[in-house]
Amino acid sequence: MSIKPVLLTVALLSGMALFAQHNEEVTIEGSYRPKVNKVDKILLQPEAPQPTFEMPDAETHIMEIQHRFPIQLDKISAQPLNTKGRGMEQTKNFLLAGIGTRLSPVFLYKHNSMLTKTLGLGVGVQHYSTWLGIKDHAFSGMMNNAFSLGLSSARFKDLQVNGQVYYKNDVVHYYGLRPSEWTGDEDVFGLLTPRQAYNTIGTHVAISPATTRIRELSHRATFDYHYLFSAFASSEHFADLRYGLAYTNNWWGDKSHPQQLGADLAFQFDAYQSDPAALFMEPATVVSQKTALVAFKPYFEMKDEYYRLHLGFHLDATGATPDSSSRVMLRPDLRGSLFVLDKKVEFYAGLNGGRKMLTYSEIVGENPFVGNGLTLALANVKLGFEGGVRTNIMNTMDLHLGVRYRHTANDAFYLGQGRAIEDQFADNLFVLCYDETKVVSVLANMRWLAFDKFTVDAGLAYNNYTTTLLDHPLYRPTLEGSLKLNYDLNEALSLHSAFLYQGGRFGRMESPYLAVPSIPMKPMMDLSLGADYRVKDEWTVFAKVDNLLHQKYHLFVNYPVTGIEFFAGVKMRF
Repeated sequence: MSIKPVLLTVALLSGMALFAQHNEEVTIEGSYRPKVNKVDKILLQPEAPQPTFEMPDAETHIMEIQHRFPIQLDKISAQPLNTKGRGMEQTKNFLLAGIGTRLSPVFLYKHNSMLTKTLGLGVGVQHYSTWLGIKDHAFSGMMNNAFSLGLSSARFKDLQVNGQVYYKNDVVHYYGLRPSEWTGDEDVFGLLTPRQAYNTIGTHVAISPATTRIRELSHRATFDYHYLFSAFASSEHFADLRYGLAYTNNWWGDKSHPQQLGADLAFQFDAYQSDPAALFMEPATVVSQKTALVAFKPYFEMKDEYYRLHLGFHLDATGATPDSSSRVMLRPDLRGSLFVLDKKVEFYAGLNGGRKMLTYSEIVGENPFVGNGLTLALANVKLGFEGGVRTNIMNTMDLHLGVRYRHTANDAFYLGQGRAIEDQFADNLFVLCYDETKVVSVLANMRWLAFDKFTVDAGLAYNNYTTTLLDHPLYRPTLEGSLKLNYDLNEALSLHSAFLYQGGRFGRMESPYLAVPSIPMKPMMDLSLGADYRVKDEWTVFAKVDNLLHQKYHLFVNYPVTGIEFFAGVKMRF
């Protein structure tokens, strides 16, 4: 899917905890909130929802924001970094509680335990909110709540079964107006800056093989479902069923490197319903859209001591499409790696493509300020290429240089569109527009562990877009970078810093009466400084200054972020 312009996908509760929350101050690859989600800047690695989870380290490095490029780089090298001495024993409970200077409480609790020898339990609860608005703008408070409950069982022969149910509640305000510049009716001002709420109920089930044996079939399957409904008459039912079958055998070569023949099958269904008039306080005009997508991906894999090879293709089919594109499409699915210098250097390349379903849940997760009555199209990657080199130096430094190319039809962008109530107008709503794009990205990542106390994690990306209809790729950066530093001063005190940058973005706002060209937006620059002090093995206090440069850059046109903010709190493991 192509709503991937800016950075930060921030997932709140790793794994079992809480299905990813995307909030940001500097990203489009996550949801746009009035604030960066402070939970994500206080935790470790944000992860996608899983039925089980690992407890975050009580010595968390800076309230991390995960930096993502338009096409995200993989883990840097096949060789893991040497992190001797940094592990901690698993605990059953993790608790984080803190408060920010903008009346921003943050709370996170995660529990993980074994009910029996084969049955595990995971529970996650999260809250984050901001109760003070952005100066000179309509009220911009927001709130995220989430709950997750999961079970993991290994009682079935040769199979691991995981299940999870979850609930999310995300509240924002359409705050892209200035009261000081408003000359109309105050009641209408309130109608143009309403409180929006998105509620999601979902489940995730996964079945995976506990072992893979030679000359035997292995099976794996996942099922995901969610129901999302908003405060303004929009809703979505989404189901995603995936099944994989593989057969492993030693047809030739070393017995320690068998070959595998397999196929992946996926079925997705989305039912979206909305009332375009609800946000305009007009009579109901309900519209609905149903989309189904089936994908079939057969493949053959082989590997040896110094190479890996994956040969396959991607075949997908759908019903009638809004853009009248072909119902059946075939794309390559090829990738390979070559290892040299005692596996310290990996050269890789691959070709891919295929269609991806765009869901209402993804949209409001990335931009909660969208309107109703959206048209959801299938993003169609006509051709994707990736290539590069990964290397590990002295087991303390990972380097990754990569090139990406992607040609996409139905690439989705956020277009600002004004709305009017009682002849009074506001530019604070967004709709989707689609274009055919080509992008070449040059990417670099470095991760360095120095002296077992100092860690450097840096990334840089340059993106060159070609659009067909738009004059610029809206809200997607030409240049983006991140630099994260961590220094363990002693066994108790850790210091952290993070700097994120994005430049070369353009935004666009159109009114019913006037179409205007895209406008350059102020670069995103976000500097954070923080410290963790471990009082005891079980608990740690933390402090953090966010947006130290007090930059009021905009997520979207008319949607600035908050300025400098101080956070403090405690993290406990027990």
